[in-house]
Amino acid sequence: MDPRERVLTTFQHKEPDRVPLFEAWIESEILEALGGSTYRARERLGLDCLPLGWYPTGKTHAYGNGIDEWGRIFKNGQYGGGVVKTQEDLEEYTAPATHAQDWFLPDKVKAIKNKYEEYAFFFAWHDCSLGLAYLSMGIENFLFSLYDQPEFVKAVIERSTEWTVALVEQSNQVGVDFIILGDDAADNSRPLISPRLFRRLILPEYKKIVNASDVPIIWHSDGNISQLLPMIVEAGFAGVHSLEPKVNIDLAEIKSQYGDQLVLAGNLDATEILCQTNLNLVRKDVERCMRQGAPGGGYLFSSSNSLFDGHNIKAILAAYRHAKKVGRYPITL
Repeated sequence: MDPRERVLTTFQHKEPDRVPLFEAWIESEILEALGGSTYRARERLGLDCLPLGWYPTGKTHAYGNGIDEWGRIFKNGQYGGGVVKTQEDLEEYTAPATHAQDWFLPDKVKAIKNKYEEYAFFFAWHDCSLGLAYLSMGIENFLFSLYDQPEFVKAVIERSTEWTVALVEQSNQVGVDFIILGDDAADNSRPLISPRLFRRLILPEYKKIVNASDVPIIWHSDGNISQLLPMIVEAGFAGVHSLEPKVNIDLAEIKSQYGDQLVLAGNLDATEILCQTNLNLVRKDVERCMRQGAPGGGYLFSSSNSLFDGHNIKAILAAYRHAKKVGRYPITL
């Protein structure tokens, strides 16, 4: 199988020749160490999935410097608060839907798809209905406003959904095979907002996003998302990522409960294992992921977050090399 066939078979919850290798986000320090570009780095790791879509230089402050189009404050790429406090702020910091086109340069999309035509392509965006809303408002202000200004919070969430839908529609037009949307909704112990509020405020927005796409969407959130997973299924998402093992996300249990409904992506420990110099420990965690997540298909091998500065490059390379070796079906670990 070529990479695209491998990935599409996995989304059908069938077993391809081996488990596809995937990484949604790779930070610049790791890209540099692995080859200098997102495509060279992913080739070196043997990944089956390549990204389409790029932050438009000169047209956004997102993850750069300044206040971006949605009212998030950034300094040297780091989030520093939100300025959306009033209806006037919301109107000022609402980017037009046509801005989504700026993320997909036609000539670049064509060149990448021609060069890597056998790969599966995905679009990744971090912060949609919930995340973009609370970051635009500032997290503390958002949480207080849930009770003090519930209608205003709802309006900010709906604006955030409208933007996400615009991105989803545009990524469909350029021909991605799947989408991953990040919306960090939990900390290490519980959801950021109660499941009751999540059902009332966020679930309807997620349904709008899913309905806007002709290709499957994987939902990403860090933290302990166990209480939210039934609503992720109900919303119609095709999969879930990152499945952090350090917050008591048991991949075998999630596979048993949701493996026939959701493609599972992640669970390789990103906080300790990928920082290791003991590569035998790295390989053992790879084997655990394969043993728990891969049988029957529906599993994309990935870290439990992203590849970021502080990871051991040798550990990353060992993880993906071993995954390619032991991830062949049938899984016999």
